[in-house]
Parts: sequence; structure tokens; C-alpha cells
Amino acid sequence: MRTRGKIKLDYAQDMAVLRTWGHWFILLLFLAFLVALPQLLRWTGNVSWLVFLNITMLTIIAVLGLNIITGMTGQVSMGHSAFIMVGAYATAILAVANIPYWVALPVAAVITAVVGIIVGAPSLRLKGFYLAVATLAFFLVAQYIIRNLEIAGRTNGIIGIPAPIIGGFKINSDMSWYYLILALTVLFTAFSVNLTRSRLGRSFFAVRDNDTTAASMGINVYGTKLRAFFIGSLFAGLAGGLWASYLTVVRLDQFTIWESIWYLGMIVIGGGGSTAGAIMGILFLRLISQILHSMSMASWAPSIGAHTWVFSTFAIYGLAIIIFVSFQPYGLIAVWNKIKLNYKRWPFGY
Repeated sequence: MRTRGKIKLDYAQDMAVLRTWGHWFILLLFLAFLVALPQLLRWTGNVSWLVFLNITMLTIIAVLGLNIITGMTGQVSMGHSAFIMVGAYATAILAVANIPYWVALPVAAVITAVVGIIVGAPSLRLKGFYLAVATLAFFLVAQYIIRNLEIAGRTNGIIGIPAPIIGGFKINSDMSWYYLILALTVLFTAFSVNLTRSRLGRSFFAVRDNDTTAASMGINVYGTKLRAFFIGSLFAGLAGGLWASYLTVVRLDQFTIWESIWYLGMIVIGGGGSTAGAIMGILFLRLISQILHSMSMASWAPSIGAHTWVFSTFAIYGLAIIIFVSFQPYGLIAVWNKIKLNYKRWPFGY
């Protein structure tokens, strides 16, 4: 690869995510930390945090899918929770029917992706607020259909979802689930990062910024939007399938319109279109939720009920979204990029 000092003369190097050996070392060190983290939590007596980490990683997979639809392509979807629900129920139905989990999970993800295309095909004729309302309508329709499906357990849901088995090893503990979810989270995060650098990813951004100009450049705008819905729904279906199996139960009350709103909020806070930004937004709101939950369970606050903390969490979520929209519309990733820029040009002020 041709380089001259710090000047990049090769396009592939300029587009690379990890440009130096130092970047690779930091990444490998971080992955090693994630692999060792459960043992560290066990050693410090904080194994209960594994549940928080598992749910957070599932949220990362789901929100990265929404980031492809909304952040990269600019299609505001209020029904992302419905796609997660479809993936969860599809996985549960297939798993209970004694279909091997490693067949049930990808099949359920593909089913969800196909549903995403079916929903997107008519909805993508709309824009902005009207598209958001259309995807919200899909959420309500999906809940109505599942509520009246005998195979989906109607309002009772599906319980007793069998645990996955790998080479005779049953994944039925928080620690074993951690490693499975971690592997899939790393895989799908890498896919999302590389998608932004691909031809399709650049088409997504072009459609988001100005679909008329994108069409004049030869981009199939409608087809590009459908591809975004397909990939984003695939992410959601996989997250839903893992969610159902991890909890061993799936019910309608696990999927609410509020979840879709908070997913959008995570993208707003982190920075739309950026994989790192989406993850920052997820960690920001998930940590707020976890801290408030820990406070509600603390012995020094026995008079404050769990419902109070739930409403407090919602209030803080809403306030955070308002603050970021008003004062930092490009999200946390813009703050991080500014810090990196200032670090690179230090000690010079220009």
C-alpha cells in the first residue's frame, strides 16, 4: 500500500476503518476486555450486570438496523419494535416446533426482512411524517394479527422456548448467552461499519441527503429504500429472535410503541447515520435506565416505588432527546469527532 509519511496515496487506505497497527492493537485489546468481562464481573461479585450487558447488546443489534433505515437512508420508522416482535414470535414458533435453533433464528430473521419489504413497498411512496404514521400503523396491525393467532398463543404469548444447543453445550445461563450475543453483536457491528463504506451505503446517504439529486445520478431511489428496509428489518428480526430465546418467553406486552420511540431517540442522541454514534446513544440511555433501576432497588430509597422510577426514566429520556435536538443535533458522535480533531492538531489552535 503506497503511503508517504502520514499522507495517504491509496483510496483503499483512506477508506479503511483501521488504518494503523495501533488501531488494530486497540481493537484487539478492547475485544479481549469484552471476552474477559464476565470473569471480571464474577470476580468482583457483580454478575447481575450480565443481564444489563446482554440486553444492551441486543438493543445494539436492533438499533443498528433502525440506523440503516432512518440514520443512513432518512426513512423515519415508528414501527421498528414491530419488526423485532415479528422476529421474536417467528423464532419462538419455529423453536417450539422442534426446529433446530440455528435454523430457526436465521429463518426468522429472513421472514422479518421479507415482512420489512412488504411493509416498505407501499409505505416508501410516502415521506417524512406520513411514512412515520404508516410504519406506526403497521405496528398496530401486527399486534392485532398476533393477538388473534392461535399459533402465537394469542394474548398469553409463547413460553418455554427451548435453549439453543451448540455441540452438545446448552446455552441457558447469562454468561453463555453473553458470549453468543457478543459474537453476533461484533459481527453485525462490523457489517454496519463496512456498509457505510460500500457502494450501497453511499447510495443510502445520497438518498437521505437529496433523493432527487440521487435519482439524477442514476441511483434507483425506490430500490435503495427497499434494500434499507430489508437489511434493517433483518437486524431487527435477529435481535427479536435472540431476545425471545434469552427470556424463554415472548408476549405482546414486551413490544410497545415506546420502545420504537426510544430507539429513534438513541439515534438522535448518538448521531444518525453513524454506527459508532448509534452505539453511543444506546449506551447513554441504557446506562441512565440501569442507574435509575439500581437506585430504585437501593436500600436507602425504600419509599420510592418501581413505577416512579419508570416514569422518571421516561422523563429523563425525553429531556435528553429535547436537549440534544436543540443544542447538539448531530449527536454524541459529533462531540467525539471534535475531540479527535482537537487532539490531532494540538498544540496548535487552528
